[in-house]
Amino acid sequence: MLYPRGTVAMATSGPNTNESQFFLVYRDSEINPESTVFGAVDEAGLDTLDKIAKVGVAGNRESGMPASTVTIKSVQVG
Repeated sequence: MLYPRGTVAMATSGPNTNESQFFLVYRDSEINPESTVFGAVDEAGLDTLDKIAKVGVAGNRESGMPASTVTIKSVQVG
């Protein structure tokens, strides 16, 4: 399933495993459709998402955690 850039979804490793991990989609990506989408990054936040993506992925992999620590200090709902 194609998840558009800016999607916020729960990470899952199988049925009934959505717990405390989530991911941010920084480019349109084919991802397992079992992931529960619960939000989207707004236009202003996409600039921040681009900055996070530019540092790369830990271990030089295709996907995973950012290569540098990222701290989300605030979130707005609504």
